[in-house]
Amino acid sequence: MKLSKFLNLGILFCTITAFSQNVASTATLTSGGLNAGTSGNQNTFYGHKTGNSNSSGAYNTFIGNEAGNANTTGSQNTLIGYYAGIGITTGSQNTYLGHWAGGESNGDYNTCIGFGAGGESSSGSGNVYIGHHVGWGMENNNKLFIDNTDTFTPLIWGDFAQDQLKFNGKVGIGNGFGNFPTTAGSVNVSNYNLFVNGGILTEEVRVNLQSDWADYVFSKDYELMPLQKIEIFIKENGHLPNMPSAKQVKEEGIELGQIAKMQQEKIEELTLHMIEQNKTIEKQSEEIKELKELVKQLIEK
Repeated sequence: MKLSKFLNLGILFCTITAFSQNVASTATLTSGGLNAGTSGNQNTFYGHKTGNSNSSGAYNTFIGNEAGNANTTGSQNTLIGYYAGIGITTGSQNTYLGHWAGGESNGDYNTCIGFGAGGESSSGSGNVYIGHHVGWGMENNNKLFIDNTDTFTPLIWGDFAQDQLKFNGKVGIGNGFGNFPTTAGSVNVSNYNLFVNGGILTEEVRVNLQSDWADYVFSKDYELMPLQKIEIFIKENGHLPNMPSAKQVKEEGIELGQIAKMQQEKIEELTLHMIEQNKTIEKQSEEIKELKELVKQLIEK
């Protein structure tokens, strides 16, 4: 027998022996590594002290040195990495990937990806932390953090909070968000879902208005304000009728869809005024023509 084959067989024998020392009586349980847990049902533990305290936790996958070491009854967790989810005892349905990911957290339904993501967090459920040390030491529920530091104001911040009737999730882009604003001046913006701290550069923005477009101006029963009244309104208020003032825009901002509708309203009103003026001009031109003809006839007499 060649030496290489002999060594391979020896390694295989040692591996089988090592596994056999950690395989529990339950056929669906797989364990590997020194002091890896062997209790529970349908778990996969691989690494030094992985799942070491597991008692009745089931359907877990722990891979890495001391991953899930303290878990007792927590189930359906996937912990991959050195010390990943080391503090879980009863938490379930968590997914932690990375060195110390999930750390001391004992909540449920968390997803932590990255070195130390969600580390040193003792509680909190329903969070998604992505990035180096993101969510470190934070006690949150239903939050989305994406960054590369442990800042409390990450680049992308979200809230998965829901009520019984509808989903109220919100997302903020740009460092500086801690709480989403509920008002802009006197305008209620609590139903807004996306907040951006800073400018937006894009090739296209499409606004799907829920209200009617400004073509109501062309309706027969629409009351078109006379130009004389518009002039008086401008002198008294400093802006066009049915348009926000400069002060209002500065304090409250503007809704792109709504302001586009208002501007279209003014364009259509202006078009109607121009049509009426054109009719007046044509009528006056005809009258002038008739007057010229009359004058000519009088001169010839």
